[in-house]
Amino acid sequence: MISTKFLLRVSFLLAVVACWFFLQHPATTLSSHDQGLDPDERFVLETGQPVGELSFEVLEDKTGIHLPSRLFFAHADGRPESPVVGRFKNFLVTASGRELKTIPVGRYDVYVSRGIEYTLDRQEVEILEGNRSHFTSTLSRAIDTSGFISSDFHLHLQFAMRDGAIVSAAAGLDLLTATDHNILKDYSPYIEQLNLGRFMSSVVGSEIDTVFGHYNSFPMSLNRWQERSYRHSIRTPGEFLRLMRRNPGDEIVQINHPRYDASKGGYFNTRLNRDTGEIEYPFFETGFDQVEVYNALTVVEDGENPQFGRNHKLDQNLKDWYSLLNRGIAITGVGNTDAHRYPSELPGYPRNYVLSETDNPWEIDPYKVVDALKRGASSASLGPFIRFSIDDGVQMGATHTARDGSVMLHVNVQRAPWIPLDRVEIVANGKVLKTLSTLEAPEATRHHWDIEVKADQDTWILVLATSDRPWETPFSHFSSFAFTNPIWVDFDGNGYFDPPNPGYPANDTAE
Repeated sequence: MISTKFLLRVSFLLAVVACWFFLQHPATTLSSHDQGLDPDERFVLETGQPVGELSFEVLEDKTGIHLPSRLFFAHADGRPESPVVGRFKNFLVTASGRELKTIPVGRYDVYVSRGIEYTLDRQEVEILEGNRSHFTSTLSRAIDTSGFISSDFHLHLQFAMRDGAIVSAAAGLDLLTATDHNILKDYSPYIEQLNLGRFMSSVVGSEIDTVFGHYNSFPMSLNRWQERSYRHSIRTPGEFLRLMRRNPGDEIVQINHPRYDASKGGYFNTRLNRDTGEIEYPFFETGFDQVEVYNALTVVEDGENPQFGRNHKLDQNLKDWYSLLNRGIAITGVGNTDAHRYPSELPGYPRNYVLSETDNPWEIDPYKVVDALKRGASSASLGPFIRFSIDDGVQMGATHTARDGSVMLHVNVQRAPWIPLDRVEIVANGKVLKTLSTLEAPEATRHHWDIEVKADQDTWILVLATSDRPWETPFSHFSSFAFTNPIWVDFDGNGYFDPPNPGYPANDTAE
């Protein structure tokens, strides 16, 4: 008979060997099969269908590393109903880029993706009862985003936090910004547990609801916002902003969904006239750092069959933003998802690209992200990626004095092959200065223009990129839209920016 002491010694030795292995292989991302559990298998078995096994790998073409990714399954015969392959219905997400899964018997088209910066791959696979099938998918980086890091600054992810880390990594986000309602969530332990540190880091934040709107803030270390009675006792945006600034360190305070239904917290609804841009309410606080020009959840026009892209609601938000910029209110524009559920709401579609000293997610300093955002050194993207500078590399958010009354714009727009692009617009002081078509070169995925601009007054300039055409399957409910933050051009040479419409709020007249 084997003694208890002997079994304990064997268990101890096995634990030591396991620890040694993981220390020797710190970059190995664990699959659910490696960990002895499969969170998807139960959902497949509950369908009662015969099953087989699928092993797969997702590799980056140049490096050969396994990539966190998302897999969309559709019946190969075109049946409209979706197969159930796991806890996210007909989607699988992988942190490791290599998995062994239990899948219902059938023939499938599998679409493999890792966000808008990579190619989209399609694999055909047949699952036979009791057998194992395999495929290897290779993805290529389609967009060069060096010098920028990506993040979605409005995420709720109201499911297991471990899954939240996986779906964000699978979307190719560099920085996971946690902003759940009135609480603080820290995803860093899950990123570490899943060995996702080479792909993504995280920052703690929150969405705070008040009687005059909803606001995100990050980084946050103090949470005084859980009591609704306290939040709703704050009477003015200025008072709220002063309380937010008491959080240790510097932070972003963001206006969320500014034109959302009045009962749901649209800050602009009773304060900024839709038609004229006049500030109508005496308590219009202009000290916020950024505003959601694009909030994917609240600008869709049909909640039952959402189509994500540019529409009249988004154009209204652009109009509102332009009116503030014309007053000299330098508030950064961002594009976020406000994603709660998965997979109907995808983190990172859209996302923001923030000017960064590092391209390595593990080296991201949240306070440097805050600094760049406050300067307006960022763009937002639902598909295309825009690089925009003036003259000798003056970046977004900067104020630049023109030489001899003219500047040279440098506009570079990239896209993945499965994401259409139709036109690029140069916007100056809220008006379209020039429209550039990309349709004469429909296969091109990279476009560059150098454009000289002359003006007789100070002018802010930004860039939009748009397509009305749907993306490829399984993203056909998306169409492309991207925008930069402005560069402020001092054309009169007095050393600072004179806003084109420095008017006063309508209700703020002198006695």
